[in-house]
Amino acid sequence: MRPEDVGRILPHEHVFCDFSRVSRNLDHVLNDGALAVDELVAFRDAGGSLVVDCTPQDLGRDPSGLRRASEGSGVHVVAATGWYRRAFYPAWIDDTPTSVLAERMIGELLDGIDGTDIRAGVIGEIGVDRDLLSAVEERVLRAAARAQQRTGAAIITHASMYPVGLAQLDVLDEEAVDPARVIIGHADTYLDPDYHDAVLRRGAYLAFDTIARVHQNPDERRVEAIVRLLDQGWGARLLLSSDRCFRSDLRAFGGPGYGVVFTAFFDRLRSAGVPDATLDSLTIDNPRRVLAW
Repeated sequence: MRPEDVGRILPHEHVFCDFSRVSRNLDHVLNDGALAVDELVAFRDAGGSLVVDCTPQDLGRDPSGLRRASEGSGVHVVAATGWYRRAFYPAWIDDTPTSVLAERMIGELLDGIDGTDIRAGVIGEIGVDRDLLSAVEERVLRAAARAQQRTGAAIITHASMYPVGLAQLDVLDEEAVDPARVIIGHADTYLDPDYHDAVLRRGAYLAFDTIARVHQNPDERRVEAIVRLLDQGWGARLLLSSDRCFRSDLRAFGGPGYGVVFTAFFDRLRSAGVPDATLDSLTIDNPRRVLAW
């Protein structure tokens, strides 16, 4: 698949995942293959072309399910490698050297996942619990950095509700990762302009990737932040997505579904004066550039 063959992209979603092992909430389980196809068809009908499934190994990843969902819907789906964050790690992570973790990710990127020929296309989402980068999370992040350097694949982070993306960039910088290969995630859960500016000055991409999650921020605040950054000339480093990961997120259960970025949120951006050419950059050109390797 060549980048130029792909249209609109959501770089941070979940088609299959299971947060319930930690959350104890069955709304946090996506494991219905037929439902996944239906939801992706609706995404395609809204103008979508590709979804990045940012579900790492410890969050219910299902590579064979992703292949079936892609074939059944006609939507390109990219699988991920890595581990999520400390609360979700399997116990053996704590006893495993950084180099071994890196080699496992490299194998999934270059050879295939779990003995299949399905290769991961991104590293992520590599996360932090709240505002502190713990020792074990730092080790996983360093392993992700080494996998990135060996393969060229982009790193997608989970940096939610706190300005912890800067701490992630500090570690990645120590590992000599090119920040242009890094997407700092969930920037729209912490709408501090100084934080956004600092990440962008470091050279990373900034993802507004929880669109329509009104319990984290209303979309009108997301629009204000995006317009400010566009006015400052940062348009080439911004990404949009919606992080659908609950059953209640899906259209079948009354949620907005994967297509909300290209429908309701685009309408909000247009009303704020953002031209269609910029919408194309945010959802076609920018993700094509950072995801290709």
